[in-house]
Amino acid sequence: METIPKSLLIDSLEKMPDQIDVEQIIEQIILLSKVERARRQIDNGDFYTHEEVKESYKKWLE
Repeated sequence: METIPKSLLIDSLEKMPDQIDVEQIIEQIILLSKVERARRQIDNGDFYTHEEVKESYKKWLE
């Protein structure tokens, strides 16, 4: 299960309008979770460089 800092969620909710659909809140939580996962991956060096991606796509485009 992904985790996000509570402070990040609270900050995000405070920026939302006073009236909001529950679905929008859920979507925001999912987005925050994905961004946090990506940040952790970057911090751990678990990503592809621009050059690696270009090389990978070269094979697809040939």
